[in-house]
Amino acid sequence: MQAAGLTVLHGPEQTHEWWSHKEGGDLPDARVRFFVPFVSAVDEFSSAVLRAVKAGDEHVLPVLLGDVAVPAELLHPHVGYLRAVEHRVEDITEALAGRVEAAEAAGWERAPVADVVTAAKASAPAPSVPVTFSRYAEQEAAMRYLGAQFAAAVPGLAKRGFAGTARVGDGRIAVRVERAGDTVYALDIQRGGIGGDETLNFVVGRHDAGSACSNGWARPVYDTATGTAVLEMHDMSVFGRGPGDPRTYRKEELFTALWQRITAILTSTVR
Repeated sequence: MQAAGLTVLHGPEQTHEWWSHKEGGDLPDARVRFFVPFVSAVDEFSSAVLRAVKAGDEHVLPVLLGDVAVPAELLHPHVGYLRAVEHRVEDITEALAGRVEAAEAAGWERAPVADVVTAAKASAPAPSVPVTFSRYAEQEAAMRYLGAQFAAAVPGLAKRGFAGTARVGDGRIAVRVERAGDTVYALDIQRGGIGGDETLNFVVGRHDAGSACSNGWARPVYDTATGTAVLEMHDMSVFGRGPGDPRTYRKEELFTALWQRITAILTSTVR
């Protein structure tokens, strides 16, 4: 590359050391026009490099080695990549020399290598929903979990002077609490409802079979901040608070909130 008039700052096996340096640590005290990482595998380092390119960082010029593939989410329709197996060293050198000449002609200033590397490193991935996330699978998991928890919990109401039953079916969980044969609390959790067939529908109180009732509904969603599936609860009167902004619960948290609501109602019943 020196024959092509290029000055190359390169330390064998140091690319990842530069990448992982902490602020205030040692990086070469030099000014450069481009950072040219050779990418042989898509790991944390190379993913950040490719994100920087997609985001428009023109200082980063990756060269792909072997058969490494750029993930679809990191491709850009107007960005092409040099691949070492398809180009001779002379071709890559010529391409880099052309980029340097174009930068000089455009009046680009050289930047400290630390700035170029850390700017690329700072290109954070945009949180996204995994392609394998399924609202229906999460609905099924929530129904199974809530059914199992209610079936295990309601027999304990006998200690408080109530008879509790939980009928768990494929599309419905029916929780009933009685005292001396009178129903004092009823909750149905149904698969599907006014929020869509992927939701859980909540009906509080006794109602005619097949009637279109709803006191609230929950839709499975993916929380990109935590990387977990949660239930977005649209509550109209399930918890006795009236309509409000949706609130998210993990299925464990939702059962706890429902059971606390039931026990609060039963406590007020016996006073």
